[in-house]
Amino acid sequence: MKQPRFATLLPHVIAVVVFLIVAVFVCRPILSPGVGIKQSDVTTYQGMSHQSQMYKETHGHFPLWVNSMFSGMPAFQIAIEGSWSPILQFDRLFKLGLPVPISFFFLACISFYFLGMCLRLRTIPAILGALAFAYCTYSPIIITAGHDTKMLGMAYGPAVIGACILIFNKKYLVGFTLTALLTALQIAQGHQQVSYYLFLILLAMGISYIIQLIKTKQTSHLLKSLGLMVGAGILAVMVNAIILFPTYDYAKESKRGGQLIMDPAAADAAKAANGKTAGLSKAYAFQWSYGIAETMTLMFPGVMGYGNHQAQRDGEVYSFPQLSEDANAVQFVSEKFGAPSDQAIGYASSNLYWGKQPFTNGPVYLGAVVCFLFIMGMFYLNNQHKWWIFGVSVLGMLLALGNNLPGFNGFMFDYFPLYNKFRVPTMALIIPQMLFPIVAALFVNQLANEQSVFNLKKIKLGAFATGAVFLLALGFYFSSDFSVENRDRTNRFNSIITGGAANANEQIAALNATALPERDNQIYEGMVANMAKDPAATSSAREFVSAIRKDRAALLLGDIGRSFLFVLLAAAAIFLFIKKKINSTAMLVGISLILLIDLLTIDSKYLNSYNFDLKENYEAQEFPITAADQQILNDKDPNFRVFDVSGGSPFESSKTSYYHKSIGGNHAAKLGIYDDLIANQLSGQPNLAVINMLNTKYIIQPQGNTTVAAQNPDALGNVWFVKGVIFVKGPVAEMNALTNFLPGDTAIVDESFKAAVTAYSPADSGATITQQSFDNDEIVYASNSGANHVAVFSEVYYKDWRAYIDGKEVPIFKANYVLRALVVPAGKHTISFKFEPALFFLSKNISTISSWLLFALMLFCVVVTVKNVNKVNTGNNKQGEADIIV
Repeated sequence: MKQPRFATLLPHVIAVVVFLIVAVFVCRPILSPGVGIKQSDVTTYQGMSHQSQMYKETHGHFPLWVNSMFSGMPAFQIAIEGSWSPILQFDRLFKLGLPVPISFFFLACISFYFLGMCLRLRTIPAILGALAFAYCTYSPIIITAGHDTKMLGMAYGPAVIGACILIFNKKYLVGFTLTALLTALQIAQGHQQVSYYLFLILLAMGISYIIQLIKTKQTSHLLKSLGLMVGAGILAVMVNAIILFPTYDYAKESKRGGQLIMDPAAADAAKAANGKTAGLSKAYAFQWSYGIAETMTLMFPGVMGYGNHQAQRDGEVYSFPQLSEDANAVQFVSEKFGAPSDQAIGYASSNLYWGKQPFTNGPVYLGAVVCFLFIMGMFYLNNQHKWWIFGVSVLGMLLALGNNLPGFNGFMFDYFPLYNKFRVPTMALIIPQMLFPIVAALFVNQLANEQSVFNLKKIKLGAFATGAVFLLALGFYFSSDFSVENRDRTNRFNSIITGGAANANEQIAALNATALPERDNQIYEGMVANMAKDPAATSSAREFVSAIRKDRAALLLGDIGRSFLFVLLAAAAIFLFIKKKINSTAMLVGISLILLIDLLTIDSKYLNSYNFDLKENYEAQEFPITAADQQILNDKDPNFRVFDVSGGSPFESSKTSYYHKSIGGNHAAKLGIYDDLIANQLSGQPNLAVINMLNTKYIIQPQGNTTVAAQNPDALGNVWFVKGVIFVKGPVAEMNALTNFLPGDTAIVDESFKAAVTAYSPADSGATITQQSFDNDEIVYASNSGANHVAVFSEVYYKDWRAYIDGKEVPIFKANYVLRALVVPAGKHTISFKFEPALFFLSKNISTISSWLLFALMLFCVVVTVKNVNKVNTGNNKQGEADIIV
């Protein structure tokens, strides 16, 4: 007798309810009226996009070029104007209209649950795997940081894997349609690096299926499946053409397309051609590399001291980790310096991290129970998926090591396609985050299915292997001194300090130039500097560092014990089931609860009530309008730039861009030529000639407790004629030529543009050129001169700008490394610059057509599926007709 339709849907309803309950519990403050989550990167985005949003309010669409950051860059890298797409509406549907961040966790759970159904898992194992994936500590950490696109890209990953499995399971029509839809939605989140890692997962899975199907002589099915997977991927790419194609085209011009290296020796080491790397430099790309020992955080979160996470609400600051009052370092600071308890705790706690990353909010902790179940699954399962999962998970962990495994990762960076376009190797740990829960769910699912016949030998092997991991962690605990330190540097620093030389500061500066400080050196030297007049400064600093190391050791030992307790509880549930003391449902529910408690107790350190606040409380604080801002906004001339040096790096903040056209900003893929300019002319002591050529009319500076806007009288304006051109060969020479030059008189031009610099005369005092109108995507100038002159425009050079003199297109050449220039003929002329990115408009049309094509395919799939279901229900189907039904 057939089950009623409701009975078949009930398990899925239960799963949805569970996911909602857990997500609401974790994010419960968001349900209060007017409350939002504070995310630093979302704030950064608001600063980036504010002027584009204002432009849209006036013109009805986003601009294609934005002037608020880095003196100008393509706006479609910030806020994009696309056509309405029926496909993107499914993204809203899958999130059920839930508020952020509840929707993030819910989507991740639903996505993995769908994968579980494609793997034919029971409901509870699928729920277990979904919770394990969604609530890995990396999820709340990136959510609170505001890495929304990364989280959403990850969330769709398991669903894409599941849809591809449907194809290999001969559910061709449904599998192809869902693969195209889900891949399109995954790509649409806009995080290409996450998509890249997902591609590596699918590649490994595809190779596994190729081997399996060749062995079983299913060549026809193999070719059909691979063809459908590739076809679905191509369709998904076409749906996202408006995102991908302009981004790919822009990447060649961004810093990801190459960085300038001025030092010839360093350029040779980086395999730079003419001073430019082929992609990101290794030093930049590998900046956030996980340490080899740090990889143990997957099972023991405090191996490297947790990182440093802070949140603030109503003036109260929350920090994690937070040492107790009796911690060694806290007691030392309290007793030695008489610091209040809260200050001593804050200072000591902020110095606990000793991993290889420059800094981090927290570790990637997959969960002790998840890792235990993964290890057990690797020994117990006889499943087609476990070996490719193991292989690509190891690959992810190796990639995450970055410059801590230079041979392997250097090879990957130099030779693996597109890999040198990405940074932050640590992000590769999303691969095991997606895949460990699959093996864990498959393992408990198989146990539950077997009921009474168990392979106890394999279970023992898995238990021994888990024990070996704990022994490894204990071995690290007993053998480590819990320091990251350059001891030779410490000795040299001490000799400088104790030597009492008059030029001690110069000697320390020289030391900094030759020996990079490790983390504990920084702690030590910082304390010595703060105690400069204390003769016991060096010994006190050494005592503090020693106390910190004891606290690090205690944290690790505590986490080994904690992980052991959770593993023991999960193992007990399995043991009781094998001994028939509990049934499979009790085992599965018990392990799921243990796993969830394990993860949520750590998650709560990174996502808690301090990360939520009334929007009116924190939104007004993000972009306060200062007196300096108001002074600049009162200037009736709207076309000039601002340089904010009032605090922090002007090239890592978008707050100035909220109100002004800034020569600074914040974007991970700024134009390559401008990034080179920042690195070599604007960082440290800025080159005033470069400041002037960028038409920097105001410089925001600190003054006491406030800021002031100092007017720069030497700003060169929007455009000017020069007296002459100096040709140089190559970007290194071009950059060097900016060090000592007068931009008002001379233009520095690379020899590659020589053909565009036709006959001209030095500018005379009677020649004029002025800006007549300014729109983000079109700028108009008027000129009047008695001879041909070279005009330099204070606008950033980019290949998709076109110049027209009296309606006739003329060639633009690049001057002063980043600016546009033209030879303007004698007489009166109208000069127009128009931003015309043809690829953007082509991509927009491709996306529109492909979206409706995919939507039509989905409708066809629904019609055919319903038709075949009806045939199955009426008994009229022929053999194999229902093979396309999920």
